[in-house]
Formats: sequence, C-alpha cells, structure tokens
Amino acid sequence: MPIRLDPVQREHNATTDDHNSSPNDEFHRIVAVTDAKRKAEHALESVKRVIAIHSGKGGVGKTFLTCNLAYALAELHGLSIGILDADVDCPNVPKFLGLQRQLFVQDKKFQPVTHRGVRIVSTGFIKQDEKEPLLLRGPAKHRIAIDLLANTEWDALDILLVDLPPGTSDVPMSLLEFGELDGVMFITSPQKEAIIDTKKSIAMVKQFGIHCLGLVENMSDSLFGKDKGLAIAEEMGIPYLGSIPLSQEIFECNERGEIAFLLPGMEEAVRPIIDAVKGEEP
Repeated sequence: MPIRLDPVQREHNATTDDHNSSPNDEFHRIVAVTDAKRKAEHALESVKRVIAIHSGKGGVGKTFLTCNLAYALAELHGLSIGILDADVDCPNVPKFLGLQRQLFVQDKKFQPVTHRGVRIVSTGFIKQDEKEPLLLRGPAKHRIAIDLLANTEWDALDILLVDLPPGTSDVPMSLLEFGELDGVMFITSPQKEAIIDTKKSIAMVKQFGIHCLGLVENMSDSLFGKDKGLAIAEEMGIPYLGSIPLSQEIFECNERGEIAFLLPGMEEAVRPIIDAVKGEEP
C-alpha cells in the first residue's frame, strides 16, 4: 500500500524542556532511545557499511555527492548500494534523479524504490506535489528519519549512503546517535558562510565519536575560490579528498538527472572520494 503523511504534525507534548521533565519522562526517553538503537541494529544487520554525507550549509552539493557516489559505486564497482534521503521535510534525491515513484509498505516494512540497481527511500516519494511543504516539528522529523532507517527492507547492501540534512539540528543528531554509522563524509563550497558551518558540522560529528572520512570541496573555481576545503580539512584534522570543479558539463548532467561521476575522465578524479566510502586507505 502507498504511504501518505498528514500535512501537519503537532508535537506540543514532545517539546517539554529539561527543567519540567519528570523521572517518568526520563524513563520513557531512555526506553525510546534503547528501542531506536535496537531497531536500527536489526534493520542494518545485512548492510556492510553505513556512510552519511553531510554539509554544514544547504545548497553546496550534498545530494549531488550522495547520488553520484551511489551510482558510481553500483555501476563502476559492482556494489549493492542503498540511499536513505534523511532530509525528511526537504527531500531532494528523487528530484535530482528525475524520479516520480511511490513508496510502498509491505509486511510493515518500507519497500525501497529501485532505480538502476540502487535502492532508495525518501519522503519525496510520498509527497508528489513538490510545491507542497511537508510541515513537521523536530520530534516528528526525528521519528520519521529513524523509521525510514530502521523499518525499511534494505536487504543485503554493501553500502548504505545516508543523505543527512545540513547543519547541526535534530535529524543529523538523531542519525549520528542511532544510525549505526561507519563514517561521515563532508562536502562544502568555497564560500565563507559554507566554510564556517562546515567546521561546526565536523566538530559535531567528532563529539559523537564517529569517524570523519574526509572533506570534498564542490564548485571549486577561480570565481568562487579554490582550496578552501583543503584549509578546513587541515584545520579540523580530517583528510582532504579533493575538489569537484564548477563545470558546465557537470551542471548539465545534474539538470538531466544524470551522473557526472560516470563522465569520461571523472573516475580517476574522484577516486579518493570513492575509496574513502569503500573504506580503502589512500
């Protein structure tokens, strides 16, 4: 059966602040945390690696990197790949790929949409009208993100890529805590605002004790700047995985829903990025 979401989720009872919480509230919070961890562990038993793609700021190419990695890994390296579009209120993976499908449930499990062998789950398959907002408060977004991760029939995957929402808010923190992540890859553009927020995101992931795979600089050129990603990586003590140029050819690929990493000459240029996701040392 297809999935539908209520247009607005009201979460007044879930926003109680700490000084008003009771021992009973704390007990239920602990039970909920334990249950989320148990569900995620069970759902991901047949997934070898779970890698999140993250950015401090929106619009720097996080979904671009997620989708390009997925299809390069699947089509060039023969791996079984899944994508969780965890940006639940602003999902972009279906739009990026030009997909108009529906998400179905069978035996109380979400059934991923399969496209060119990649298994994809996104709330973008639930809301068909891209102009209609999905209005959700933080606790609702947390629950949906965990449900999509833990209640999906992923089957056997070599790598599950999680397209995290940008920034340091509820959903990224929830998936860092419950997502059984093997690592996080960061992407930034050279603009100063993106650089500031990228540092915050890297610091957040380090606080959770999760391995930082490295940083990619996107839209790198003489107009917007170059090698800013290298400077961030050195400052924050994480690997620098290289840059992706601001290119008309790449832009046109994106507009057509095609995969730029499959363009002639790109495979070698992005090899450090792909090797990091696969867990291979440079």
